[in-house]
Amino acid sequence: MGKALLLSLLIFSSSLYAEQNTKQQKIDELINVMNMDAMVDSMYGQVEGMMKNMSAQMGVKPSEQAIFDKYYADMTNVLKSEMSWEKMQPMMVNVYDKHFKEQEIADMLAFYKTETGQKILKKMPIVMQESMQMSQSLIQDAMPKIQDIAGKLSEELKASREQAN
Repeated sequence: MGKALLLSLLIFSSSLYAEQNTKQQKIDELINVMNMDAMVDSMYGQVEGMMKNMSAQMGVKPSEQAIFDKYYADMTNVLKSEMSWEKMQPMMVNVYDKHFKEQEIADMLAFYKTETGQKILKKMPIVMQESMQMSQSLIQDAMPKIQDIAGKLSEELKASREQAN
């Protein structure tokens, strides 16, 4: 009886490992087909662009540019080391493993291997960047109204607290 149970557990764990291994291989292939490492590189470019805009936002004068550039280089180095593909890759594998079944991974893999799938992958960073810029513009337009409401809230809370004392 004990040997049969042990054999059953061994067979079950072996098939579970094999199933997990094939899912893992499909996730690795999907990540490769999606060129996620290139997407990370594209993200660096977008973030660097935002950081360059910091110079203008901070009102950096030409005489201060060398100081800004030094810190900008430090920020870029931190970004590239802390958000390297080597650090992100295992996390991405875990995310896909957690949220998608093996068949869903296989379906995505099949789609992203198509011409349309590849076109979507190539254009998605640009679409996302434009979407973020649009959202930032809308937020900037809304910010004065939000600040006005927050100011009124603060005043009313202050008055309420003073009245309670």
